[in-house]
Amino acid sequence: MMRWISLILIIQFISGCGINKIPEYAGLHFLCVEESVWKLTMEQWGTERFTGVLAVRTLGPDFHLVLLDATGIKLLETTMSDGSDARVVAAIKAVRDRGLPEYLSKSTLRIFDTMSDDVHCLKHGFIRICKKKPASDVERKEARFGPFLIWSVDYFYSKDVSEGFVGAVLQEPWRRSKLTLELFQSSSDL
Repeated sequence: MMRWISLILIIQFISGCGINKIPEYAGLHFLCVEESVWKLTMEQWGTERFTGVLAVRTLGPDFHLVLLDATGIKLLETTMSDGSDARVVAAIKAVRDRGLPEYLSKSTLRIFDTMSDDVHCLKHGFIRICKKKPASDVERKEARFGPFLIWSVDYFYSKDVSEGFVGAVLQEPWRRSKLTLELFQSSSDL
């Protein structure tokens, strides 16, 4: 009996260390243009929780986000450098108290931080991040812990836009959350 308990504790300790931090890649490179504006929708348990506008700006290794609500009020501004933790530049109290700066920074980094074309899988401890191409205009990046899906990003491409993807959907099945981005392609879309 003690052996089984010890074995369970050791496995839990090893797997706990392995999934403690899901890697964000070193040597960041971004698939989108240096400045872009996106329609952002957040859902949880199948219910839409928020819709707004997300402005993204990349300058070398720096990654800046500005979140606006539907009326154009700035709710949040964050910046990251070289994949570091998000630094909140400005946030209203309600947004900060709900943990949105960390969630949005991590989620958008998972979307915009891409793998090079010659790399199909990365492994970090027990976490494996792979990309697939389920259709000609769709690409998927997913993180798995063994057979379990931790998160996935589906990228949608259009032949009209040469800069990269025009939409992305990040899903975290274990949280029942979904974050959708749709690129505003011109000022008339705003």
